[in-house]
Amino acid sequence: MARTISTKLAVEGEAQYKQAIAACNQQLSTLKSQLALTESEFRGQANSMEALRAKGQALQGMYDQQVSKIEQIKKALENCEKAQQEYARRVAEAEDNIYAYETSLERLKNTAGDTTEEQKKLEEGLSQWKRELAEATAGQEAAERGAQNWQRQLNYAGVELNELSDRIQQNSQYLEEAENSADGCADSIDEYGKATKDAGDASEEFGEESV
Repeated sequence: MARTISTKLAVEGEAQYKQAIAACNQQLSTLKSQLALTESEFRGQANSMEALRAKGQALQGMYDQQVSKIEQIKKALENCEKAQQEYARRVAEAEDNIYAYETSLERLKNTAGDTTEEQKKLEEGLSQWKRELAEATAGQEAAERGAQNWQRQLNYAGVELNELSDRIQQNSQYLEEAENSADGCADSIDEYGKATKDAGDASEEFGEESV
């Protein structure tokens, strides 16, 4: 029966990376709540310069923290990939030695005289390398599972970073509108942060002109 071990046991440093990323997630949660508070404080004036500047700062804080999270995930992924390589080396070494010991035992069968002692040593060596192979294989599989998990997390974290980037860019456009307007408010959104009809019409006109 194949042996199964956890990635935490198979990959050195895995627990520390998980702790670091959990801390990033906690910080992101705090920053998201800060954004929600900011939006609540400026309810009814979401298109004002003050509101848009405050929202932009909150979004930038989330973006920066997401970048830190991605950096930690990349380190965790690299750590698992290094562990995979080391386990692969151990598997190959164990397989080579198992072949050598089995070949020696087969050859011993055709040797004249008392080979009991030599056979015992070879069988013990073979057993040791078989245990090493089982351990290295289990470690390799655990490291591979860990690498796949970190890669999924990295992909999703990248999606979230892209979405934050889009939100920052959109907020910056609204802020620029507010800074250039007579009343200090963006025209593309109303006081509740909803897109205005004029903004929708402008978008449609742009689309028609682009055809």
